[in-house]
Amino acid sequence: MYPTLESMGINSFENIEKYTLRYEGGFDVLKIYYRREKGSLLPKSKKFKFGRATRTVLADGGQQQYREISEPSLVVLRAVDELGRLLGQEFEDKQTKEDLLKELDHLERVVANKISELKEKIEKLS
Repeated sequence: MYPTLESMGINSFENIEKYTLRYEGGFDVLKIYYRREKGSLLPKSKKFKFGRATRTVLADGGQQQYREISEPSLVVLRAVDELGRLLGQEFEDKQTKEDLLKELDHLERVVANKISELKEKIEKLS
């Protein structure tokens, strides 16, 4: 039914709520969110990182210049296709202003937490 998702260790398809796909640090990051009961010990999400395939192509202009391009992994493309079928939606590689603001807010929280963690470590060394 969903062989790619199963190969990734995903088996509770009925609990999948949504997913996100973003490009971060040279990797495609697929994050799958689950519906969970309050107090559940199961994770609310799972994150998967996929490397990108790079290839060299001849650039236009007749100058014999080459450039490298990166492409998403076939596994992530198949996983997104299966998630789209599972959730009854088609993934659009289009970000809205709201999506970007949410991503920026998330990044700010992650960086603030990391800075706080490093300051605590430094404090312990003093």
